[in-house]
Amino acid sequence: MLWTMLFRLNTLLFSYFEKNQFVNLFFMPAGVRLIAVLLFAELGVAGLLLGALITSSSINITIMMATCLISAINPYLAIHVTKRFFQVDFLLNNLNAKVLILMGVFSAGFNALTHHLYFYYAELTTSWLNCLTMFVGDLLGIAIMMLLFSLILKLIRKSTSLSI
Repeated sequence: MLWTMLFRLNTLLFSYFEKNQFVNLFFMPAGVRLIAVLLFAELGVAGLLLGALITSSSINITIMMATCLISAINPYLAIHVTKRFFQVDFLLNNLNAKVLILMGVFSAGFNALTHHLYFYYAELTTSWLNCLTMFVGDLLGIAIMMLLFSLILKLIRKSTSLSI
């Protein structure tokens, strides 16, 4: 649900920066991908897939399924690789700003590269400039959402400490 709402909000706020239906210079839902998978693992992937299917504008079912699967699975892969490399457990012990930044970079990179490899092999219009734009757009969206997420966490922590 959050994916769908943020996707619509992103379209309203940043439609000027949209290169095509798959590439936007600011893509805030990329941050939701990271948060959903960090918090809910495989259930987050399922929610992301459902959200991507709901917001997909592709009339070709093959393209729609492929791009939605790529969009939902990539943050899981990025987080899994990063957590394994930095020994972050399921309780997120050892998760720090550096690891979170790397998760964001890997997520944006995996997403941009796999989408564009798919576009290339499916003989859809693609370019390395669009790949770079998607990477930057995902990275900016992740940065915006991580900032908002950290502010919300601080507010929650502050309000719970005041009520004790």
